[in-house]
Amino acid sequence: MLIDQKAIGKILVIQLRAIGDVVLTTAVLPVLRHHFPEARIDFLTSSLMAPLLDGLPELNTVLPVNSPEGVSTVPRLFPRLRRQHYDLVIDYQGTPGTAYLTYLSGARYRLGWKMKRRQWAYNLISDANQRREYVAIQKCRALEVLGIREVNSTTRIVVNPADLKRVQHDLRQMGVPENTFLMNMTPKGKRQARQWIPERFARLSDMLREKYGITVLYNWARGEREWVERVAQLSQTPVYVLPGWPLQVFAAYLSLVQFHFSYDNGPKHLAVAVGTPTLSLFATDPPELWTPPDNPNHAVLVPEVSCRFCGLRQCASMVCMEEITPEMVMSAMEAMPAFRQNLSRFAEK
Repeated sequence: MLIDQKAIGKILVIQLRAIGDVVLTTAVLPVLRHHFPEARIDFLTSSLMAPLLDGLPELNTVLPVNSPEGVSTVPRLFPRLRRQHYDLVIDYQGTPGTAYLTYLSGARYRLGWKMKRRQWAYNLISDANQRREYVAIQKCRALEVLGIREVNSTTRIVVNPADLKRVQHDLRQMGVPENTFLMNMTPKGKRQARQWIPERFARLSDMLREKYGITVLYNWARGEREWVERVAQLSQTPVYVLPGWPLQVFAAYLSLVQFHFSYDNGPKHLAVAVGTPTLSLFATDPPELWTPPDNPNHAVLVPEVSCRFCGLRQCASMVCMEEITPEMVMSAMEAMPAFRQNLSRFAEK
């Protein structure tokens, strides 16, 4: 299909969820703005995710959706999109609902992933999601069908100063020590097969406190607080459990901490986007898909087991996570220049 880039004046990007996928999609926005400097660029996402996109200079409007799941929302949404007369709609979500929305938008160009049950909705189809490279780059490579070869691997969230003030106030109210090395950890995961052993989170927290004086804080998602609080109680040294902040406030908090440790999840991608160094445990999924390439500030730890990268969500044996010890995690952190630099900075205080 021949593409007339000069005819593209209004663009809609669709990524309704999840946290990591929305954050990774921000890497595409500078590329779109560079190639369509005069275009209107809007972003359709869930109302929960929408505040994460506030302040991004490439966007004209963020369109929040209160109930983004499923085909049932299509009749309510598509008239709203059709009235905008978009020239290009890019469906990065790729669900039945977003495929229908893309098709019914009336856009001249409708770009989506190569998926057997969705391809009918698009007249521009990319197979970049089948390449084994960082997902943010995959999203940029989807634009190759438009004749755009530029890629960007840098994700970004603009932190609101008011959110920073709220975080600083709340941490003081919690009794978190000031002027100390702060590390965030995510003990609980939505996918059981990715989750590390609770006692090892506690042991690692104690090791970091005893050896370096690091203050560890645990975050949690809806329905996880009691579980995370029980993990915190396993520690012999003080560990702080965060309050239930909105996502944009949590992102501001991550911009204040010196390090983030977890498996591959939304908080990890938020930390990357606000410039906080990360170490992530990988077992079920290839790390190159979900980690910025050639960036020493974002390291991974992968167990040497034959069944790794299995793709499972549930696992009875969990031999991969059994393989990873707190000592291995500590060594991986200590090997990172960003970790050592932050230790030196606080040692000087």
